Amino acid sequence: MKQNSLHSRKQSFLEGALILMAANLVIKLIGAIFKIPLKNLIGADGMGIYNTAYTPYAFLLTVATAGIPVAVSRMVAEAAARGESGEIRRIFRVSTSVCLVVGAALCAVLFFLAEPFVNSIPNTRALPAVQAFAPALFFCSVMSAYRGYYQGMSNMVPTAMSQLVEAVARLIFGYAFAWLAVRMGHPVETAAAATILGVVLSTAAGMLYMLLREARHKTLHSLPSAARTPKKQVAGDLLRIALPITVASGVVTMTNFIDMYVIQNRLQAIGYTEQGASTLYGIYETMCVALMNLPQTLIAAITVSLVPMIAAAVVQDNSRRARQTVESSMRLVSLMAFPCTVGLLTLTEPILSLLFHEDVAAAVPLLKTLAIGTVFMSFVSITNAILQAMGRERLSLWSMLAGSLVKLIVNYVLIGTPEIGIHGAPIGTVLCYLVIMLINLVAVLRSPQVAPKRWGSILKPALAAALMGAFLLLTHPWLSARLGSSISTLLLIAAGAGLYFLTLFAVRGVYREDIRMLPKGEKIADFLKLPKEN
Repeated sequence: MKQNSLHSRKQSFLEGALILMAANLVIKLIGAIFKIPLKNLIGADGMGIYNTAYTPYAFLLTVATAGIPVAVSRMVAEAAARGESGEIRRIFRVSTSVCLVVGAALCAVLFFLAEPFVNSIPNTRALPAVQAFAPALFFCSVMSAYRGYYQGMSNMVPTAMSQLVEAVARLIFGYAFAWLAVRMGHPVETAAAATILGVVLSTAAGMLYMLLREARHKTLHSLPSAARTPKKQVAGDLLRIALPITVASGVVTMTNFIDMYVIQNRLQAIGYTEQGASTLYGIYETMCVALMNLPQTLIAAITVSLVPMIAAAVVQDNSRRARQTVESSMRLVSLMAFPCTVGLLTLTEPILSLLFHEDVAAAVPLLKTLAIGTVFMSFVSITNAILQAMGRERLSLWSMLAGSLVKLIVNYVLIGTPEIGIHGAPIGTVLCYLVIMLINLVAVLRSPQVAPKRWGSILKPALAAALMGAFLLLTHPWLSARLGSSISTLLLIAAGAGLYFLTLFAVRGVYREDIRMLPKGEKIADFLKLPKEN
């Protein structure tokens, strides 16, 4: 049967997460290849303009794409669990229509409201860059309907491939356009806008990949067209799920908007020029926030794979499967978040010096503070996904609002204090994610369907990361004095990672399920005598 052929292509939670993680690792590498030389090409001021333009785009992109893919994924997974193939086709068609309208509307909003936006900061040189981002909202919105459908069918390959296409196109076109603008002698604001035109082309390439893939494989065409649910009801259900998720995700993006607006505005209030404030914001966003967000690229893969799995388990009233999925996802988050936090805390200056040529001294104290929030942000991402999969998306919305309110107050007060200035921004960010994490964790722990029962496997990575941090602190001064900063930093990152994983195996912090999806994973697990999850 055609339906069975669709189900045969499903991946397990871990397999889907690993597929997206592998893709996201490559994407992160490509992003580093793109952003680091771009910063060296157009400078901190140019990156300040780029990030000023990116912030409203990211906010509207969240409106266009955050809620709908999750809603489509959840609705498709629930329909598949009930064996209703016709409903899957209707869900996709309705979601595509919604995305076309939303994408076109947001494209117009960003373009026509760009001028009052840049005047309000003020950073008027960012106007061409903001307007250049507008078409990308349409392309990403359409693409999100396809991603949501495939994710709901537990097939993460199309999402991973479209993301890779985007990343490669962004690297090629974005950097090439920036290089041409600089070579032709255009000012830095023109170079930033040229870079963004390359980003727009990359989103068009990602959407084109999805269209061509479906035209070739015809997975949707193979589904029966009969559906019992009226289109209006499907649209209502879609928006009912998507809107709280969109608002909650928008609040997360709003924290970046708060950073962009408050940092530049309050810095100018205490005496900085428009260019000076833009430069400091460029340092903070490009050199510090980008590194803090490093594990989020991988954790996003877990959340995407997590939602349809929990949603299907809840529909089937399978509490055991739901709890196992939650415990597995939180363990994977711990495996990544704790070592990243410790690594950034102990090797702050060496890592920044390795990646960037200038402004390292200004970035070091900012990144040290932000690094503390890496763990908080990681658990916010996973607990938000758990709550959304359970149908409790409104709770995650309220927690996000609480965290953003804390951030707004702290940023406004601290950044406007001359003795603190830009150093107040990371403090506000850390407190924001701490508040959100605590609220979400309490909600998850009070949900008997999914509440983790075993915390040892989640906390063991923290122990291994602490040991790794002690090793890095003790060996870095000695090694850098003999081999130089760059070589010693690379060697210590590799040695620290090796020590971390050896410690994990020693304390039995890695389970068979964590690596069985790797090539020859079962044999590796047998050789290492890894324990089973249950």
